[in-house]
Amino acid sequence: MTYDIEDMTMTEVLRDPMIRQMLRADGVALSDFAVLLDDAAKRRHSMKQQAAIAIPAPHVIGHRVANTACCQSL
Repeated sequence: MTYDIEDMTMTEVLRDPMIRQMLRADGVALSDFAVLLDDAAKRRHSMKQQAAIAIPAPHVIGHRVANTACCQSL
């Protein structure tokens, strides 16, 4: 059996009846959960930006290595 799993948007998560039922059972306000999701998304985005700045893309690393090896053989 195969499943086609896609990420839910924040709006879909907040409207999902099963998630709402779990939040009620846990005593979590929908507004608090929305803030939690928003904060997590912002942190994830920030971490991705920092990683992109800190580590060059693979094609850039490969290009530098290729140029270095090429220039050393001359």
